[in-house]
Amino acid sequence: MKRFCFLVVFTFGYVFSIVASETSVNGIYYNFDKTNFTAKVTYKGAEDDWMYDYTGEEQYVGILNVPETVVYEGDTYTVIGFDDDALIGSKLLEILVIPATVTEFGTGVFTLCNSLHTIYIDEGNSTFFMYDKVMYKRNPLSLFFVPRAVSGSIEVYSGITTIPSSAFQSCNITEVIIPESVTTIKDGAFNNCIWLDNVVMGNRVSSIERDAFSSCSSLQEIEFPASLQTIGNSAFSSCECLSKITLNNGLKTIGSYAFSHCSWLSSVTLPSSLTLIDDKAFYFCESLKKVNNNSNLDIQIGAETHGYVAYYATEVITGTESSVSFTEIFSTPIFSMKNGEIHFEHVKKSHVSIFTIDGKLIFSRKVDEDSFSLPLSVGQYIVRIDSKGYNVMITK
Repeated sequence: MKRFCFLVVFTFGYVFSIVASETSVNGIYYNFDKTNFTAKVTYKGAEDDWMYDYTGEEQYVGILNVPETVVYEGDTYTVIGFDDDALIGSKLLEILVIPATVTEFGTGVFTLCNSLHTIYIDEGNSTFFMYDKVMYKRNPLSLFFVPRAVSGSIEVYSGITTIPSSAFQSCNITEVIIPESVTTIKDGAFNNCIWLDNVVMGNRVSSIERDAFSSCSSLQEIEFPASLQTIGNSAFSSCECLSKITLNNGLKTIGSYAFSHCSWLSSVTLPSSLTLIDDKAFYFCESLKKVNNNSNLDIQIGAETHGYVAYYATEVITGTESSVSFTEIFSTPIFSMKNGEIHFEHVKKSHVSIFTIDGKLIFSRKVDEDSFSLPLSVGQYIVRIDSKGYNVMITK
C-alpha cells in the first residue's frame, strides 16, 4: 500500500513540504506513475502520518545507486527523477549514482545532506553532467548543485556566466578557479567556506554580491579583475586572514560592511574610478593602517566617513601610488618577447597575471599548459608568476 504525507517542517529558517512513500524496492523509496510507467525517488515513508520524524540514521546512508528501471508488482518503471525533498535529512549519505534516465529534480532534494561528497552521473544523461566534482545542467548551461562535503580545489566549468546564490556555501574547498565566462558571483555563493585560501577570478567578473565570500576565514589575499564594478554588502566581511587588497581601476562602489571585521587587513588601494564606499565598509578593520587613495574621495585619517576606510589609519597616500606593487622584482625571466607576443615556458600550474605599468590588470589565470603565448601591444608591463614579479618591455 502506498501512502502520502504532507508536512511542513521548520528547520534553520527553511520551510519544507514533503511528499513521502512507503513503497520500497531494494531499499529505495519511489512514487510510481502507473499510467506512464515512470518512477521518482522520494522521501522515506513514516509509520504514522502524523508523526514525521527523521534522523540521518533512518534515511539514505552511504552509497545510493539509483537504477534506470525498477520492477514493481510485475511492471517495469523507468526512473525519471527525484521528488521534492527526496533525500532530505540524509546526513550519512556520501555517494550518489544517477542514471541517464533521470532528468527531473524537485526542490530541496539535497537539503541537510551534509556528508555528500561525490555524485556520479551516467555519461548518457542528456540533462545533467558532472565537472570537477560539481553538478551542472546542460540546457540552459548552469551550475546546478555542489555536494556539501566537496573539498580541495574546484575549477568551475567554462561557459558558466553566474555562480548561483549559496552555491558553495559552507563547503570544504581550499581553492576555486573561476573562468573567464563568469560575470556575476551571486549572494552567499562562497559564504562560510572556512578553508578557502585561494580564489582565481576570471577577467569578466563585474559584480560580487552580498555575502559572496563572507566568513571565508582562511582567505589571505585576492586579486580583483579590472572588470569588477561592484562589491556588495558584506561581500568579504569576517575574512579574518585577508591581509591586503588592491582594488583595480574600474571599481565604482563598495557596499556597506563589505570588508568589515577583516581584522588582519593592513593596507588597501582605492582606484581612481571609485565613487562610493558605503556605510561601515571597513568597520572593525583595526589593522588597516595604510590607505593608498587614487580616488576623488576625501579620505581623512580617523574619519568615520567613507566606510571607516581610514578610521584606524596612520597613513593615507593620495594619488601617488601605483595600484600594483611587488616586494621583489626578479630579473631572471621564464618567458620571452618576440613579434608583439610574450611567450611563457614551464609555467604549468602557475598563476600568471599581467598588469599595465600603471597597475591595470589585463590577464590573470591559473595555467594548465606548460607553455603558451599571448599577444600584447608595444609598451611596458608588469608580469606576475605566482609570487614573483617582472618588469618587461614589448617591442616590435
